[in-house]
Parts: sequence; structure tokens; C-alpha cells
Amino acid sequence: MSRVHIAVFDRTPGWTIMKEDIYVSLFHWISALGHTVTMDSRRFEPRALNILVGLQYLSRAEVAELAASGYAYAVFDVEFIDRGMVNYKPETAWLFGAEGRAFFDRCRFFLSYFADSVRMMADLGVFSRQITPGYAPPLDTGCRLADRDKDIDVFFFGNVDGHRRPLLARIGEACRLAVNTPADVTPLFLRNARADRARIVLSLGRAKPFHHIGPMRLVAMAHLKAFVLSEPAQLDQPEIAGLCAYWAEDEDPVEAIRFWLDAADRRRAHAEAAYARTRGLDPLTPLATVLEHAAGRDRRGRAAAVPEPACGAVPGA
Repeated sequence: MSRVHIAVFDRTPGWTIMKEDIYVSLFHWISALGHTVTMDSRRFEPRALNILVGLQYLSRAEVAELAASGYAYAVFDVEFIDRGMVNYKPETAWLFGAEGRAFFDRCRFFLSYFADSVRMMADLGVFSRQITPGYAPPLDTGCRLADRDKDIDVFFFGNVDGHRRPLLARIGEACRLAVNTPADVTPLFLRNARADRARIVLSLGRAKPFHHIGPMRLVAMAHLKAFVLSEPAQLDQPEIAGLCAYWAEDEDPVEAIRFWLDAADRRRAHAEAAYARTRGLDPLTPLATVLEHAAGRDRRGRAAAVPEPACGAVPGA
């Protein structure tokens, strides 16, 4: 057994709460492997392997200080890292160039939902693995309302950007739509209670060059046996097969929603199958692999104590 600390970095508390399922499930899975797990926001533990979530929210000073510190750390990132950037943001490119080299040289491993991100980080020399989220009992909070008791037609939670806003406006004109954004600061139990009340939970992508579907939304909703309808996938992601239904490229999404609202039995069957699929997913094996790699690296040459950063346990605070 070892000690693992999850260090959460995000842009605002509202965004942290929006991603609560990500942090709660990671905590559960590492605990299930027999490790002692702690978690905090923007704080590192000197006597633990620190798994940093939210790489793009560290400043240049924090990255440099962490690289020069005695902390053991790894990166788990749920954003899409490709083309030398996080989420195709040019302002993050410095992380993957000379300025971030020392940081990644000391990084124990990189873990991601996305195969493309894993390939890019492996090319940088970081031990990298893909993880597909799976079943975690803390996320299974649904009360399984009967269809006749659901009073929301379509529920969407996430950021409402320029790509998503026009479609959500059309959907809102056609049916009973509920939307939760990070600004609403909706805890997991309330978000899940709203998803329980919805006949359809909506999954929307983002404007190009984004082309992926985040798997955690689909898996989290499968825990509730909620039916998820998504816009068409542009990226081949076999790991999410069976977790949602899609409308076709040439189909009007509002018409697709109308079709599914009138197909209660098909929605129920699809949601049951997604739940069974989630129960069969295995997040523990890739987690065990990267944690064992980190432990082996420590055993091979990091037994001696290394000076901690001058600012103590909160680099950059």
C-alpha cells in the first residue's frame, strides 16, 4: 500500500464542481487498489505520490517550482491534449516545449481518457496510458424515476459556448429543456437528481478543431440509467461504444429529440445496456499499471530525501 494524493487544479470552484464525478471516481478507484488516498485543491503532499489534475491551470512559476522540488508527481488530464497544446489553446503550447521539459522529465506518468493524448505524451518520453472511466459506486445515486414521473424533456450540463448556444436555443423552443453551466455551481447529487428527472440527457461537442466526445459524461449518466443522446462522433472512440445514441450527420437534432421522446421503451433499453456496459469497463488495470511504474521508479533510485520547495506544501500559493 502507498499514499496517493489527488491535487485538483481548475479555473473556478464552479468548474471544479462541474467535474466532481471525475475526481470522486478517481479517488474511489485508487482506494479500491488498496492505496491510502487524499485529495485537495491546489495543494501537494510531500509524502505522497501527487496526481495532478488540470495541467493547463498551473502557471509557469508553479510548473518550474514543481519540477525543481522534491515532490513525486504524475499527471491525469481529462482535457484533449494534441498538436502540442491542451484543448488546442496556443497559450498552453509552452508546456510541451523547452520550458516544460524539466517538468515532464520528473513526471512519473501521464494518464488520459484519450488515445491521441497518450500518444503525444509518450512521444515526449512520459510513461503514458489511456484510462476509460467505469463503474464507481459513489456515482450511482439515481432513484430511477418512471418515465411518466419525469418532468424534464432534455437536460444538458456543461459549458454553453458559441457552438452549443444556438442549438440549445432551438431545443428550448421545442421541448422542456433544463441547462446547468459551471456558473450554476451544481453539486453532483443535484445534477444527478435533475438527470433522473430528464427523459434525455444531451451530449454536445465543441466547435472545430475539437472532434472528440468526453467519456465521463456518458459513464456518469449510465450509472443513473439515464438515456444519453449525442451529436455524431467525429473521432473514432471504440471505448465509448454503446454508452449513448447519436443523431445522424444529416439529421435535424430537434427532430431526433422528438423521435426519442416518443420512444420510451427504446430509451429504457438503451439506458439499461449502457449501464451494463459501464459495469464491464475496467479503469483499475491502467491505474494499477501506472502506479506500479511510479513505485518502481522510486525503488530504482529515489530513496534519498530531496529538498522541498521553499514555499512548503503549496507550490505557487
